[in-house]
Amino acid sequence: MTDTIRTTQVAIIGGGIMGVAAQFQLAENGWTDTILFEKAELTSGSTWHAAGQIAHAVGSRIAGWINKTSIETYKRVEKETGQGIGWHEVGGFRIATTDDEVDWMNSIMGVGKLLDLPMELVGPEEVAKGNPFYKVNDIKAAVQTFEDGHIDPSGVTMALAAATRARGARIERHNRVIGASRKGDMWLLRTEKGDVLAEHVVIAAGFYANQVGEWFGLKIPSVSCLHHYLVTDTVPEFLDRPELPVMRDNAFGGYIRQEQKSGLIGIYEGHVCPTVWEMPQGAPWAAENELFEADYDSIGDFLMVAFDKMPILAELGIKRVVRGAITHTPDGGMLVGPSGAPNIWLSCGSSIGLAWGGGAGKVLADWMVHGATEINTRSMDPRRYGDFSTDHFIVERTKDEFMRRHDTPCPGKQFHSLRPLNKHALYDRLAARGAVFGEVAGWERPRYFGKVGEVEQIGWGHQNWHANAMAEAKATREGAGVIDLCAFAQFEIIGRDAGKLLDRLSANKIPAKDGSIGLCHLLTEQGRFETEITIWRISEGRYFTGSPIARANPDFAWMQSQVQPGEDVTLINRTNDWGMLALSGPASRAILSQATDADLSNAAFRWLSGQEIDVFGVPCYALRVAFTGELGWELHLPLDRIAEVYDKLHEDGAAHGLVDLGGYAFNGLRIEKAYRASGELTTDIGMFDVGLDRFFRSEGRDFIGKEAALAAKEHVGWELLYCEVQSDHIDVHGGEAVLLDGAPVGLTTSGGYGYTVRKSLAFVFVRKGTPRNGLSVLLLNQEYPLTVLDEPAFDPDNLRPRQDA
Repeated sequence: MTDTIRTTQVAIIGGGIMGVAAQFQLAENGWTDTILFEKAELTSGSTWHAAGQIAHAVGSRIAGWINKTSIETYKRVEKETGQGIGWHEVGGFRIATTDDEVDWMNSIMGVGKLLDLPMELVGPEEVAKGNPFYKVNDIKAAVQTFEDGHIDPSGVTMALAAATRARGARIERHNRVIGASRKGDMWLLRTEKGDVLAEHVVIAAGFYANQVGEWFGLKIPSVSCLHHYLVTDTVPEFLDRPELPVMRDNAFGGYIRQEQKSGLIGIYEGHVCPTVWEMPQGAPWAAENELFEADYDSIGDFLMVAFDKMPILAELGIKRVVRGAITHTPDGGMLVGPSGAPNIWLSCGSSIGLAWGGGAGKVLADWMVHGATEINTRSMDPRRYGDFSTDHFIVERTKDEFMRRHDTPCPGKQFHSLRPLNKHALYDRLAARGAVFGEVAGWERPRYFGKVGEVEQIGWGHQNWHANAMAEAKATREGAGVIDLCAFAQFEIIGRDAGKLLDRLSANKIPAKDGSIGLCHLLTEQGRFETEITIWRISEGRYFTGSPIARANPDFAWMQSQVQPGEDVTLINRTNDWGMLALSGPASRAILSQATDADLSNAAFRWLSGQEIDVFGVPCYALRVAFTGELGWELHLPLDRIAEVYDKLHEDGAAHGLVDLGGYAFNGLRIEKAYRASGELTTDIGMFDVGLDRFFRSEGRDFIGKEAALAAKEHVGWELLYCEVQSDHIDVHGGEAVLLDGAPVGLTTSGGYGYTVRKSLAFVFVRKGTPRNGLSVLLLNQEYPLTVLDEPAFDPDNLRPRQDA
């Protein structure tokens, strides 16, 4: 023990694959003044017992990019250090035995196209050639991959550590961090071998992340779940033949591969999720290389299916059972990026550590060193969880995720646990009207309206709700629709310097006149999108803003963090206390006029303005905007009064054809107006990539990200196109490959069916300079031609929102 306080730029807590890979990638980016603290030996948490698979056949571009980056990183480090990583490039098969699984196999072929990952969609005959010991009688299709496989967890971690040390970074084993506190602009870490001051801290503590997070005031949504894999006795048929590919099959919820000359079977039970060290107590600090007793009763049925799939393993003995703790999160995604606490970063919550470690390390290093990542990382941003993430929610939803991880991920798939989690005042009324709900950031929001108690049919093509959404959209365009948007972030910014703060954050000029509304984009220092908000100037020194509910915590924290010392600014988060009803359609003025004494004419209440009015005697913030592209108003008001307003709107609106509007119809109305949404405004691009030049007003003013955005304008690499998809039965969901002459040139961001124009529509990113003719989109492994549209498919002159009739 020493009294000397050391300093470092970055302290990393945890010596598994996630921590070591993060330190390596930081060193690659020039940050070598780092110390990694591990309480025992490297890999002694979850890493050492991992099965080590890394797959290419995955369901999204970000997952494929992460895995590809990991493989490339590990191979490069092996070559550099000479340290063996035990890489077995045996390829694999992902098996489909149901029609939904076949659709999913077709859908993920686009990931291979986008990332240049060699893969093929094959039938049972090719599976039999690749693995002659696997039963193929019930196989309908499979994705065959060629350049993925499995790796030695300890070998690759030690190779990364060696490469990191060679760059000058430090690793301290057998030195546990035992606490932390803020000291000025630094973090003071107390370790078993003395105190350390760090500018940045990375929490890569695996199943200790919960306890470590508490030191920094964080609740880290990560749960330790127990996973089995079993190694058989030697398989005679494996002798004197090439190694088999990795087999992944949802029929038994797991994988089978060759482990030297034995079989290895991994099982994820679909009926139970055994957890250990639950929140808030967490794992005991003494745990090291921890394993747990096998539970054959739990996995027995799944194991029998696995034996039936590969009978040569059935009569062999089991020489080793590994049942270890692996961290999972409530939505299955890892936690990589800023935590919300100053200079505290996360690289944890990883259920597939070896596959994700190298890629996650690059994401984290790019974010820390350069302030931006090269790929959209919102799905792994730790700040995606809101106030609904209690200890109980984190544990129970994670169990649900674990048990459903081998379900087919059809579009529209939802979790069922703890539903409804948050019921606002309209929930029962909407349910009684036939609302079929989806969960958004812990809140229930109607997707469409059908029969009471109806269960949504999910899948890739048009489903049974398509007709419902069509009817809702038609009624809104012809009369009026009201949609519950209580799940919406709402903030007030007040004070003498409120306008000064917002002007410093916004790329657009903020509204200068009382009552005016502006669409504004908040940028990062690198000129990328931080978020999109509407700003209503109520009066001088008083503003109201709104943004998507999933951004409630990050957006509020971001704005709050930018208040400078001495500024007179108060931010009020009304998200949990206020709700919002959006009333739109040509009859909306007639309906709302019956509810208020306010003059709603164009002359008195112009488009893109707001007023404080009474609606049925309830004080409301009324904003004349509508994401449907119709005449309409957003009504923001306290949740404890929203039910009475909703009821009376329906009473008065019945004669005008007022209907409830669900999210599917809402999206269809949005897309046929060519309004951009969150899918287009991602963390890896800026305003000029998406054609939002008119909202970038830099003349005579300064704001965060201005110079970086202007510099990037000269090197815009992407172009956002608005397209019609030549399809009448399937729509874009986002993330699909865009092709030109069969080669990938971009990807979709969002899409849907335009119910008024009867067209499938989509936004797509293509490389700058890509020809507009000859483009197609890959949906379920079939090419559908794209027609680029130069204007919105509906009301291109934007007359309907401004009508005065």
